[in-house]
Amino acid sequence: MSDRTQLAIGRNSISVPRMTKRLVEAVIATGLTSLVAFAILVLNNVLTNRGGWLEGFDVWRAFMRQPAILGTMFLTALVTVMFLTWQRDRLTKR
Repeated sequence: MSDRTQLAIGRNSISVPRMTKRLVEAVIATGLTSLVAFAILVLNNVLTNRGGWLEGFDVWRAFMRQPAILGTMFLTALVTVMFLTWQRDRLTKR
């Protein structure tokens, strides 16, 4: 079995090592989680009348600067990507 796989970016495909693809998937998942946290924190500040959009942005920025938050988000994304890859590989070998 090859240790390389295709990483689709737009309409192009790039041949990359499997671990690189998993790392890119984990980074994308971490970014999406960050966007969801942004939406929740900003909307919370707007809806509860705590200062509006800019105050919500400041709360999100302070939240995202915590290394424990970023580490937890990335670790969760990496473990999820690896588990799904392992599970998919097990099912295709049957």
